[in-house]
Amino acid sequence: MKALFGYLKGVFDKSIRDGLIESNPCLKIDLPLYKRRCEQAIVKMPEERTFSQSEKNRLINSLNKKRKERPDDVLPYAVELALYTGMRVGELSGLMWNDIDEVNKRIIIRHSEKLNRLTNTFYISTPKNGKTRIFPLTIEIAELLKKIKNVEKKYGYLTEFVFSNVDGRIHARVISGYMKRRTSNEGFTNPKSIHTARRTLNSELLASGAPRTMCCAMIGNTERVNEEYYTYDVSSTSEKMEIVTRINSRVTSNANGNRNDGSP
Repeated sequence: MKALFGYLKGVFDKSIRDGLIESNPCLKIDLPLYKRRCEQAIVKMPEERTFSQSEKNRLINSLNKKRKERPDDVLPYAVELALYTGMRVGELSGLMWNDIDEVNKRIIIRHSEKLNRLTNTFYISTPKNGKTRIFPLTIEIAELLKKIKNVEKKYGYLTEFVFSNVDGRIHARVISGYMKRRTSNEGFTNPKSIHTARRTLNSELLASGAPRTMCCAMIGNTERVNEEYYTYDVSSTSEKMEIVTRINSRVTSNANGNRNDGSP
């Protein structure tokens, strides 16, 4: 309701500037009265919005199994790269080999697949915010990309794009569907998306002490968006228990140490 009201208000404001109308009818609407009829959206738990470490391990095992069954299929590699980099699904589909800068050990994320809904055709454009960003080319990522290139060379799929098969470049929705299928079985809290990998990586970076500006730069979000939609508590129950136990032990030890003041 709030979003719809905001869009309508913006349309009428533009109409005033264009001289089509004289006043904004949205100003006469009692929005709080309408909001009373709205149901509160159910907020998902952190474990529904992120990967736990056990879920990531289970997913990697599943991907390895699929690679053995279908050695010509590069979709498992696309999902694994999403876990390592937090790239958007359109950015995975639009990633090109010339975006891999091995000399400077970095990935230049500057392409993304878009869909023209009028013509139902795909095209390559810039990332969502229109900005190029840099992600470090770590050893495990470099090894993964090497495996992808070897597979595509072996089966004749190699194109200018990193993820290709017999039909050419692999589209974003194919990668998205593959992620959901691999996480729709027992052992996962709920089916996961490529965005789940983005939220998880950002949350883990912050938990490890990485500066917020660095996280935003690597994930490709503003600080506000990162804080509101991509930051979750990814610590395990055992980690929480260890911290709380350590804090409580200080309380009990201090209390025991102060019992020589004559109090019962």
